Amino acid sequence: MDVLGESNILDESDLTLLRAYALKVEDRLTDKVFNKLRFAFPQSPIDSLKNTEKRVQFLSGFRPVRYHCCPSSCVCYTGPYETLEKCPKCNTDRYQANGTTPQAIFEYLPIIPRVRIMLASTSYATKMQYRSKHEADPTKITDIFDGTHYCSLRETLITIGDEELPTWFFSDPRDIALGLSADGFGPFKRRTKTAWPIILFNYNLPPEERFLKRNIISIGVIPGPKKPCDFDSFLWPLVQELLQLEIGVSAFDAITKVVFLLHAYLIVVFGDIPAVSMIMRMKGHNAISPCRMCTIKGVRIPSSRVTTHYVPLCRDGFPDSQEQYDPSALPLRNHASFMEQANEVQNASTNADSERLGTKYGVKGLPLLSTLSSLSFPVSFPYDFMHLIWTNLIPNLILFWTGKFKDISHHNEGYVLAPTVWEAIGEATANAGKTIPAAFGSRVPNIASEKAQMIAETHSIWTLYIAPTLLKGRFVRPQYYKHFMELVRMLTLCLEFEITQDQVNDLERGFQSWVQKYERYVFLVASRMPSDSLTVYTTNTIRCA
Repeated sequence: MDVLGESNILDESDLTLLRAYALKVEDRLTDKVFNKLRFAFPQSPIDSLKNTEKRVQFLSGFRPVRYHCCPSSCVCYTGPYETLEKCPKCNTDRYQANGTTPQAIFEYLPIIPRVRIMLASTSYATKMQYRSKHEADPTKITDIFDGTHYCSLRETLITIGDEELPTWFFSDPRDIALGLSADGFGPFKRRTKTAWPIILFNYNLPPEERFLKRNIISIGVIPGPKKPCDFDSFLWPLVQELLQLEIGVSAFDAITKVVFLLHAYLIVVFGDIPAVSMIMRMKGHNAISPCRMCTIKGVRIPSSRVTTHYVPLCRDGFPDSQEQYDPSALPLRNHASFMEQANEVQNASTNADSERLGTKYGVKGLPLLSTLSSLSFPVSFPYDFMHLIWTNLIPNLILFWTGKFKDISHHNEGYVLAPTVWEAIGEATANAGKTIPAAFGSRVPNIASEKAQMIAETHSIWTLYIAPTLLKGRFVRPQYYKHFMELVRMLTLCLEFEITQDQVNDLERGFQSWVQKYERYVFLVASRMPSDSLTVYTTNTIRCA
């Protein structure tokens, strides 16, 4: 893979250049500081950053692949869109006025050269033996390799299309397990424009190593400014490589010093709900069948103009609803039924039929990732803990406690904290940072007056370590504090490095009970309010669940 001119041996000047560039990357030197190095050390062969990056690219032989994309990021011109001259979603021209320059570019970073290099490095290949040396204990879960999906894959033959290969998943100790993550973020303060990074995690590395920045495998960034209409078109080049890696590609093993057939398998995909809905080609959280794990049906508020669907477990307030759901026996989706529904929607004879079926099933069509036999829908698409809990549930609970959740009356409800009480809690939260060691994480700001500065990490620290003390005795009705502490107990258990099967069962029962109690509190309040106010209360039920 190396492209080193006439020799494969790096001279001292190239080694110095690479050391300087590694210093910049690993220690986050600014471009300005790096460009000063050649003047600070005039005897060293350090060049400008621009020339250094050109040389590093040449030495590595690694280059991004540039694909044209819609300037609004509707689609990437790959696969079925490869030859189009206009965006099929917004009808924008592919090229600028000169007819040759694309309006926008998506730069894809190939993964096969990088996984080859990982195993060609003795130190890196040694670390990647973690997966093959992991010893499973059926009574507890310590890693993704104790999960049911990975364990079932190890007893499954690889299938490409309709052809079954004579190879088992992870039959070679060097086979690599990968995880995909995608999420949108606003790079600017106004957050009116978004970009979408796509990254891979190497699960063969030990848990303490795999999520470090230097080990994250970046695939590319969908440039925005809007979310993509067809996410699959941006995943197209990645899926082509993953299919190659399922079949196997030649690579050099630095430990045994032999060339072998390398396999890598994508086994898990995660992100926030909108991102995963796009990847799975589902309707999303406002659909009639919004859940990717089960087929629970949404309902509308009786005698209301609001058309949004909600999915409470308890349907007593919805006389038109025929379904009643037991949280311990929800109608779960499975891979076969998901694929059957996706095929039915994809192959519908008319657009109207496709839309009707999509609304019924909550599925828009066949996702591109379904071509990978290493993934199982929906088991391979777990809910992201950070988004579900720290950026959704906890902020919404705080809005309830401060009487600011939606445009409804919280007057005289037992869960509402008086403004003076909440201000005191915020001040005490900020002061707590003086005595909490930095090892616990970022310092938590005043949660009452600086809520815009709260991030997932600080919501986590506040919930687990600060709130149990500061909220004690604050609620008019102690049942709300008790309900919150039940949640804290379960979240703490979720974050353990090791968890037994008995604890998993306890969590399952605990969250079922917590949501049911939450709904009882919600409808108790709603029963004392006008019928339209039930809407906003019910909205949060499924989000908190």
